[in-house]
Amino acid sequence: MHNARNKVPVNRFPLWKYILILLIVVVAFIYALPNIFGETPSLQLSPKNGAEITQTTLTQIETDLKEAGIPFSAVKQKKYTAQFAFSDVNDQIKAQSLLDEKLGSKMTIALMLAANTPEWLRAIGASPMSLGLDLRGGMYFVLEADLDTAVKSNMENYAQELRTKLREQNIRYSGIIAKGNKVIVSFRENNETLQNQATAYIKKNFPSLALTHKANDITISLSETALQTIKNNAVSQVIQVMRNRVNELGVAEASVARAGANRVVIELPGVQDAARAKQVLGGTATVRFQMVNEKADVQSALAGNIPIGSGLYYTSKKQPLVLHNRVILSGNSVVDANVGYDQETSLPVVQVKLSGPDVGYFSKVTGKNIGKLMATVLVQTTFDKQMVHGKEITVPNISKHVISYATIQSQLGNNFQITGLNQREAQNLSLLIRSGALPTPVQIVQEQQIGPTMGAENIKMGAISIVIALLLVVLFMLAYYRFFGLIANVALILNLFMIVGIMSIMPGATLSLPGIAGIVLNLGMAIDANVLIFERIREELRNGMPPQSAIHAGYERAFATIVDSNLTTLIVAVILFAIGTGAVKGFAVTLMIGIVTSMYTSITVSRGMTNLVYGRRRNLQKISIGI
Repeated sequence: MHNARNKVPVNRFPLWKYILILLIVVVAFIYALPNIFGETPSLQLSPKNGAEITQTTLTQIETDLKEAGIPFSAVKQKKYTAQFAFSDVNDQIKAQSLLDEKLGSKMTIALMLAANTPEWLRAIGASPMSLGLDLRGGMYFVLEADLDTAVKSNMENYAQELRTKLREQNIRYSGIIAKGNKVIVSFRENNETLQNQATAYIKKNFPSLALTHKANDITISLSETALQTIKNNAVSQVIQVMRNRVNELGVAEASVARAGANRVVIELPGVQDAARAKQVLGGTATVRFQMVNEKADVQSALAGNIPIGSGLYYTSKKQPLVLHNRVILSGNSVVDANVGYDQETSLPVVQVKLSGPDVGYFSKVTGKNIGKLMATVLVQTTFDKQMVHGKEITVPNISKHVISYATIQSQLGNNFQITGLNQREAQNLSLLIRSGALPTPVQIVQEQQIGPTMGAENIKMGAISIVIALLLVVLFMLAYYRFFGLIANVALILNLFMIVGIMSIMPGATLSLPGIAGIVLNLGMAIDANVLIFERIREELRNGMPPQSAIHAGYERAFATIVDSNLTTLIVAVILFAIGTGAVKGFAVTLMIGIVTSMYTSITVSRGMTNLVYGRRRNLQKISIGI
């Protein structure tokens, strides 16, 4: 019994375990390595028609840049893309403006920060961490959707559908109008039979609508569930459209996320052209096509005598026109739009492609009206701030103007073109049409621009904070635990490499300032596991246990405590990630990764190093673990 109790344990790992530890450490180091090479401001060009980039095109671009006095440092050509590198961000933005003007109709020109990662690292999929807006610089927007307009639009659709359906059922009504979030169906007096027929039909075919009767009217409203569904769908569609627009801007690592009931947060790292970003993201422009009322007297309409079913519109040159209110095709049916040039006038045009159920009606109307005028109307929504009863409110302001009108030469089908635009107008309109029509107006309620200089300063300060935290922990551990402190420090540095390596290869992971705070916090938490182990070893040594046995007991008996403490922190980090947004998520991601890697380095890696140094000494009498 005495011999069994005093038997000294063997503190050694099998060879395969040492090799596995070394392999994991080397892999982590390799995938963390790209972060030291930095990034270069660049432009990426790709033809919109998917064709290859020719050497002639590249030569012309280089000539244009040289003539404009914009220096570029390198050109990388692939089959379908070309990449121009610049010495600083200012040259990058100047080059984008120049090339957008010359090639915007043919090329997608995207701002990017190209990694200087060596080719051998790229070959194995190694790349630097994605940096957040606060570190890279760029634009931050908060958009607010006008959900009341979305509800009103839906009710107008219901009103239009009911007009058609009730007429088909021979249920004669005197009027159907949409008022806010209600639709009112009116009947002439003493038509209770028709009202009952209408009520029965609506209840059967529109179960989500609630009906109330008052005199000769049926008031139709949405149930609370249906109302909430419309609002949620509107916000979801806004998010999707904004993602499409961000893609059209060519921004890498952009973020579009919902915030609250009616807001959308957009982060555009690396974007410095604020005017362009606001114009594209904040634009709620869409087109619709209406017939010109050629029988109307324009002068009479200017005096206020506008024919019923028509409206007074103006062109961009302030020329008045009277149009029929009936929209023969809306922007929702437009699936693609590209800038081209008219063969006869050589002026910019938007080449439009249509799809959807409304195209047939559009083709039918244009076929019946050959020789008559059709107008293309641009509908834009802006927002004005007004003071009402001492409180600032935002009022939507919808403007409509005719961007072109022309005689219908033949029946129009799925492809036609919009004329009457300059180059910039054509590019922006084609982008807005191509990326999708918004279901409701949106306004930019908050915007922030973070310059690349500030982003670089944030990176510098974040790196300094990590180095200072690491240095203080390293000095303390060396002073207090001597050689075992050195083992803990090596494990701590390896833990930092592992965090960076995992962040670099993890899809969707982005490092931000809160993420750096999570790394700094993790440095202190990671060393805590080794402190628990070392204090347990010292306690066993004070109780007279042999050094080999004390080392074994320290690692074995502290394990459960380390797991418990880290598990509770991990649970909190997971909850933060699940319910948090933006900065909170960034903090939670690095914290979760750090907890997992610190448990591995503090327990497995540090024990492997301890076993290598002390494990083979059978008659070990003393270890360097401080006081």
